[in-house]
Amino acid sequence: MARIVKKPGDVLKFPLSSGKHGYCQWLPDGTARFFLIGSTQELPVEQVLALPVAFRVVVFGDTPNRYGWSKLGKAPIPPEAANRQRYAKKDILSGKLSIVLEGHERPATPAEVAGLETWAVWAHPHIVERLEAQLEGRESTFLKSIAVTPT
Repeated sequence: MARIVKKPGDVLKFPLSSGKHGYCQWLPDGTARFFLIGSTQELPVEQVLALPVAFRVVVFGDTPNRYGWSKLGKAPIPPEAANRQRYAKKDILSGKLSIVLEGHERPATPAEVAGLETWAVWAHPHIVERLEAQLEGRESTFLKSIAVTPT
């Protein structure tokens, strides 16, 4: 299998459980936005981009190659997805909260981190678990285990 070189705008298809698959789009800041779908049929890029976004996270670098992801195509990135994402972080020892943006951290209050994605690098099994939990209307076990604020 050829190595996947991820470029901004690339739309990728990845395997889920039970023979289904999901989709994501690679963004300029190295994150990916994952679409709220588990499908057995391959969708054209235009249809994928019309789906609601489930979440946007940093993906472990080798995940697409290691877990059988494939490129479906390329599409323009919408303005709201082109901006770098802010993340919430909680120091495991001190419990201090911070906001991470572009690799820089600054102290934050609980109100400032409320609603932000938790700073983590996601691997395929955790992405699949989280997406399937959302599709099934249940809480993601992995997200709950790392969440800075209650989910």
